[in-house]
Amino acid sequence: MSISSSGAPSSKPAHHAPSGKGFVNPWPSFHRHSQWAFVKCMLEWDVKRTKISAETKLPNILPLDKPLIESLGTPVEQNTSRDKVATTWLGHACFLVQINGVNILYDPVFSDRCSPSQFVGPKRYTPPPCKLDGLPRIDIVVISHNHYDHLDLTTVQSLHKEHAPYFFVPLGNKSWFDSVGIQDSKVIECDWWDAHVVRFHNNTTPIKVTCTPCQHFTGRSVHDHYRTLWASWAVQTLPPENASEKPIKVFFGGDTGYRYVPKGADENSVPTCPVFKEIGEREGPFDLSMIPIGAYSPRWFMSPIHCSPEDAVRLHEDVRSKRSIGMHWGTWILTDEDVTEPPKRLEAEMKNRGHDPNTFNTMQIGETLVVDVN
Repeated sequence: MSISSSGAPSSKPAHHAPSGKGFVNPWPSFHRHSQWAFVKCMLEWDVKRTKISAETKLPNILPLDKPLIESLGTPVEQNTSRDKVATTWLGHACFLVQINGVNILYDPVFSDRCSPSQFVGPKRYTPPPCKLDGLPRIDIVVISHNHYDHLDLTTVQSLHKEHAPYFFVPLGNKSWFDSVGIQDSKVIECDWWDAHVVRFHNNTTPIKVTCTPCQHFTGRSVHDHYRTLWASWAVQTLPPENASEKPIKVFFGGDTGYRYVPKGADENSVPTCPVFKEIGEREGPFDLSMIPIGAYSPRWFMSPIHCSPEDAVRLHEDVRSKRSIGMHWGTWILTDEDVTEPPKRLEAEMKNRGHDPNTFNTMQIGETLVVDVN
């Protein structure tokens, strides 16, 4: 394996805080709430909507198709057509993506609670489809940001010990990896638009990983908000020179908002985040995308940081995705919408905007989707 990179310009980007400490969302589509707004949000929490009963139709938990997954992780020979990309949903924002025999794990969290402690905090209502040791070889781990439902200490330490993968993380996160005993040159810290090429299988399989923007925030305590960067990610293959095959392109939305919708506002009149169209123009079109559709209620509070299903469809359009999967739902109760609501609203909005609903829908936990890209 080998790696090369290209960095961002030396001038200070707009998303770097003027103080030099931390980061900002530099668009009118974002609003930073006060602590009092958080209190009001908690007072509005609709407990009835978040209750799960025996009648609640949760995502099915499927056993992994291990023969299929193992075959997809086998190195692709130079003379074999490379025309497929596969994704397996492991719950919430965690996906195993397999591309040209390279196994990429996104935002892996296998702990029961997404919390600083396994004794308190949001508890899974759907388990992962396998244990960590049931995963295939992991070559790359991609982290979108440091919230506990996306970055888990136990999971990351286990992956480092058992697989020694490359970890791609946004700016400011390498020090956390150092602090938990992962002091490794394979932890690659990126600013937005930084790109790195990692080569596998005796340097025959180059994969380009690009850190792309999104609209969110970070923090693992009440005192460190916005100190580290958040990101979406674009990954693509690099076909051999003079080859007829096209690159395979994958987008991972991480955790993101799309527009800030104050109480009483017309959603279609507020500014939307411009960066997703830029991602589509610079890195797309994408053969496969994973886009968040859950944790959006109450809308006035969550809209700057979490997509509604309606936002997600706009994002799908902006990044020029051919096939998308909804994520960030079906695992933990993080907000007060009904846990079964996101896929229904996603399907309705796809029809409302004139799209084939089968080009952006959801999966069962443990299910593997194989996409033909040519």
